[in-house]
Amino acid sequence: MSEKLDENVKTAQPIQYLDSPKNGFDAQIAENISRRRFGKILGAQALLASAALYGCGGGGGSSTSDPDTGTDPGTDPGTDPGTDPGTDPGTDPGVPREYPDATPITDATLQPTTIGSYQRLNGYFTWSVTAGSASREIEVYIPEGARQREFWIGITLPPGVQSKKFLGDAGWFDLADKGLACLLIMKPGSNGIWGNVQTELEYVTAAMNTLVSSGPYYSAMTYHYLVGYGAGAAPLQLFAASNPLSMISQVYLEATADAAYNALLNAAGNTQIGQTRQPNHLDFTGYTDINGDPVTDQRTFAAQYYRDVPIPTWFVGNTAPSLLSYWAGVNDCGIVSVADVDYGEIFWQEKEMSNALATASSDVKSQVAIKSGSVTLNSPALTKNIYGFLTQYSGYDNNSVYGHFITRRLDYAQAIAAGNMLFKDHMWSGSTTKQTYIVYVPDSVKKNYSLTKPAPVLFCTHGAGQTAFVFMEALDIKTAANKYGFIAVTYDTTTAAYLTDLVGLVKEDCRSLGVAADDRRLYVYGQSMGGGAVTTFARDATLVNTFAAFGHTSGTYSAAPQGSSTALVPLYTIYGEYDYWPMKFGPLVAGDWRGSMNSQYGTTANCQDYWLKRLIGPALADEMLNPTYTLTDGISASLVPQNTPISLILKPTATANRYKTYTWKNQGVPLFVYGQCYGKGHNQIPENIDKLWEDWFSKWQKGDQAGTLFYWENGVGAGQYKVLTQ
Repeated sequence: MSEKLDENVKTAQPIQYLDSPKNGFDAQIAENISRRRFGKILGAQALLASAALYGCGGGGGSSTSDPDTGTDPGTDPGTDPGTDPGTDPGTDPGVPREYPDATPITDATLQPTTIGSYQRLNGYFTWSVTAGSASREIEVYIPEGARQREFWIGITLPPGVQSKKFLGDAGWFDLADKGLACLLIMKPGSNGIWGNVQTELEYVTAAMNTLVSSGPYYSAMTYHYLVGYGAGAAPLQLFAASNPLSMISQVYLEATADAAYNALLNAAGNTQIGQTRQPNHLDFTGYTDINGDPVTDQRTFAAQYYRDVPIPTWFVGNTAPSLLSYWAGVNDCGIVSVADVDYGEIFWQEKEMSNALATASSDVKSQVAIKSGSVTLNSPALTKNIYGFLTQYSGYDNNSVYGHFITRRLDYAQAIAAGNMLFKDHMWSGSTTKQTYIVYVPDSVKKNYSLTKPAPVLFCTHGAGQTAFVFMEALDIKTAANKYGFIAVTYDTTTAAYLTDLVGLVKEDCRSLGVAADDRRLYVYGQSMGGGAVTTFARDATLVNTFAAFGHTSGTYSAAPQGSSTALVPLYTIYGEYDYWPMKFGPLVAGDWRGSMNSQYGTTANCQDYWLKRLIGPALADEMLNPTYTLTDGISASLVPQNTPISLILKPTATANRYKTYTWKNQGVPLFVYGQCYGKGHNQIPENIDKLWEDWFSKWQKGDQAGTLFYWENGVGAGQYKVLTQ
C-alpha cells in the first residue's frame, strides 16, 4: 500500500454508501455534463486519467511555475508561495515527541474583548457537533497570535490514526504556530473508520458550519482551505463541490472514487447556484415587495452552477482518474502539464478559453496538480508542501457567484521583512480595546515615489464584524494598490475621532517605510458599516479638510446630526443587485425587491436624497421629476432577463459591462456619482475598487488654496484641472 503510517492505520478503505443512486438521480447527472463545452477539457480528462498512473518526482524546494510567465500564481515574481511558515517543522526522528491532549472547549475561559482583533481562545480543543441525530467529536487548534476571522484549514484525518500524534508527527501543529493557521480537525467514527459517504457528509457539513465570523468560541474568515486524507477525502471533497463559494483551495491524498461516488460528485456540480450563505437567493425566490406581494425582479445574468466555480486542487498519491477529470473540468485546465518538483504535474487553467468568473478580474490562474506514487501521509515535508500549495491563494464573497473571486494571498511576514508593510497593534485614548492597523506600501509605490515625492494614500474602512486583517484580504486592496500605485491602509475602529488620529500615525509610518504620504492626495473608502462611517467622516469638518475625495460601497445610512459639515465633497457610491439594500435609483414601488435584509429598504433612497440635497441642490423627489444626471449605462443594451451574457463580467468594455452610473455635476465637475453593480451581492468585489480608483480617487487632489479641490479629468497631473470651491 502507498500509505506508510502506524501499523494500526487502515489503508485503502472503500467508500461506503447508504443506498445506491436511484434511477431519477442518474437522470439528474445525464451524460451530457458538458462542463464548459471545451474540447480541450475533454482531451484533458483523458490525459489526466493516465497521469494518475505514473509517479512524479518528489521533495525539494522549487516554486510552482506558470507556463506562460514562469512565475507563481500565488505571489509576485521572486517570492515564495503563500505564507512561508519557515523550515520543515519536523524534529529529530530518533526522539519521539510528546503532544498536548485536546481539552473540552466548553471548559475554556475566553480572553476579554479588550485584546482586540485576536482569537479569544488559543490551544488544542475538542468540541461536538450534531450530524443527523448523532453527536460527533471535532477538534480545533488555534495558535497563539491567530487573528479574529483567521483563515482555517479543514482537515479530515486518515482512518486508524490517533489525531494528536498524526497531526504532531506530520508537522501541522508547528506549521499552524508559524503560519498562524487555525485547524479544524474532523475524525472517523469511534471505530476508527469513515462510514457511508452521505452520513459523513452530514458530519463534515456540521463541522465546517462551526466556521462562522462570530462563533461562541472562535471566528473564521468563512472562506476555507481543505485537506482530505484517505477515506476522509470523499466526504470533504463532496462538501467542497457543494459549497464552492466558501472554498479557496484544496488538497486530497489517496483519494478514491467509484461510479456511485462519481454520481454524487457530478450531481453536486450540476446544481444551479441559487440560495447562498448570505442568506440570499439569486433568483429572488421568497422575497416580497413593499406591499407584501411577490417581487417582479428577475436574475440578470445567466445561471451559474457549482461546477462553474474553480477551486485550485492538488492530488497526492494514488488518485481515482475520475476525480482528476472532474476537477480539471471545474478549473478549466488545459491538456499540457508543467512539471514541478514539489507538486508533480500542474495543469493550469486556460484563461483565454475559461468562463470562470472567479478569476476573470485578474491574472490569477487556477490549477489542478497531480503527484502520484508512494506517499508518507505524516511526512512534515509533505505537510509543508500542502500548506504551500493552499496558501498560494486567497478569496472572498460567498453571497453571489457573480462576485466571488480567487486572488493571490499576501505573505505578511515577507512583506514586513521587505519593508512593504507595517502591522501595528496599539492602544488609543478613545477606547480600552487594543487597535490594529495595517499600512501597505507595494513595490509599484516604492518604484515611483519617495520621501521627496509623496504618494497617494487610500484609507479603507471595513464593515461590521471585520478587522484590518480581514479587510486587507476581503477587499483585495493589496492587488489594487500595487496595480494603481497607492499606499493602502486598513484599520479596526471606524470612528471619526480615531481616523483623525490615525492619519497622523500613518504619515509617520509611511516615512519609516521610505515613502512620504501626499497630504493633498489622501482618500477614504468604506464598505457596508464602513460605508456608513465614510458618510460620518464626510460630515466631520476636520476630515473634510483632510481628504480629497470620499467613496463607499453598500453603505449604511443615518441622518446627519446637528453641527455636521455641509461643505461640498466628492462622493462616489455603489450598491449591488443582491445587496442588503436595493440598488434602485429612486423610491421603491410595487414589485420592487426590498434588498436581502428585507428591511431598512429606504436606506439607498435616503442616501440618494441626502447627497443630492447637500452636493447638488434638488431633493430626490425633484430629481425623479426633472432629472439632471448623466447616465452611463453599460448593461441595458445586452440585458436579457435571467440570461444576460456573463461576458459583460468576463470581458467588460467601456460600453458593455455590469454597471450603470448616475453622475451629477456642480461647478462644472462631477461631484456625486451613484453606481449600480449588477450581479453583486452585499460583499465588496475587486472590480468596484478598480472602478472607484480609476473613475474617482485618481482624479481628485486638494487645491493649493484652503477650501478648494482640483479635479483632473484624465488623472492627477495629466492635462488640465478644474477648481471646486467647497
